[in-house]
Amino acid sequence: MKIRWPRFIFRLGFALLAAYLFLNLALAWSFSYPLTHPNCNPPTDIPSNRPQPEELEITTHDGHLLDAWYFPSGNGALVVTLPGHGGTLGLTNPDIGFLLEQGYGVLQIESRACAEPAAPVTLGYHETSDAILGLDRLLAQGEIDLHTIAIFGHSMGGVTAIRAAAQDKRFAAVIADGGFYNLGEDFVNSATSWWDAGLLYSVAATFWLQTGVNPWQISPIDDLPHIHPRPVFLIYGEHEIESGYGYQQYEAALQPKTLWVVPDGYHGGNQTTATEEYEQRILEFLSVSLGPSH
Repeated sequence: MKIRWPRFIFRLGFALLAAYLFLNLALAWSFSYPLTHPNCNPPTDIPSNRPQPEELEITTHDGHLLDAWYFPSGNGALVVTLPGHGGTLGLTNPDIGFLLEQGYGVLQIESRACAEPAAPVTLGYHETSDAILGLDRLLAQGEIDLHTIAIFGHSMGGVTAIRAAAQDKRFAAVIADGGFYNLGEDFVNSATSWWDAGLLYSVAATFWLQTGVNPWQISPIDDLPHIHPRPVFLIYGEHEIESGYGYQQYEAALQPKTLWVVPDGYHGGNQTTATEEYEQRILEFLSVSLGPSH
C-alpha cells in the first residue's frame, strides 16, 4: 500500500498541535482555578478583651453579597484593611490587633471567595470596587471623618489598596504589603522557552475565561502615579521583592513614598518575621500621613 507522506505528516502535525494545546489548557486551567476559586476561610474569633466589630453587608456592583466588620474608631481615624485572595475577617493577615490597640477604627472586607452567591476572585479587579463600596456603606452611617481614612492590604489586598486609592481620593494614605506589579506580565514573565511561554500564556487566558477580566488590566504599577500627592508605603520581604518588582513599583510611585524591604521577609510572612518593627513603621506612617493628632 502506497503511503501519502505529505498528508500523513500534515495530519500527524495537526494531531500533535491539538494535543499540545489541549494539554496546555488543561494544565493552565488546573493552575488558575485555585487562584480564582480559593476556599472561603471562616472569620476568626475576636478575644473578649478586644473591641468587638459591627457586622455590615456590602452589595457589590455585580450583585454579590460580602460581609464586612467595622471596629469603631477611638481616635477619629479609619483604616480599611484588605486580605489576600483567600483571606477572611478577624485577626488575620494583615493582623489588625496593633491598629485596634492604638485606637484606629478598622473596616475589614472579606474576599470574594466568600461571596453570596459564589463569585470568582479577580485578584484586585472587582475587589477594587468592593473596597470603595465598603467605604460608601460605612460612611452612609455618618460616623467617619473623610479626611482621616487610610487603606492597607496584603498580597491581593495590597494590589487592591493601590488601585482603590488611585480611583478614590478619600483614601488619604496607602499601605501595600506584597503584591504583583501587573497580573498579565506576572503570569508570563518567567517563560524561558516556547513551551513555557505557551503554558504561561494559557494560564493568563484561562484566568480571563474564568473571571471575564483581562489580567493585563490589573496593573498597580500603572496606578501608583495616580495616588500622588497622597503618601504610599510599600512593604516587601527580602525574598519576594524581586519577583514582585517592588523596586520598579517604588520608582513608579511619586513622592511622598516609602519602601521597606523586610530582612529575611517572605510573601505572607513579613508581619511575623519582624513583628515589632512592622507594626511600629506602619503606626509611624499613619501618624505622619493622617495628622499628628493620630
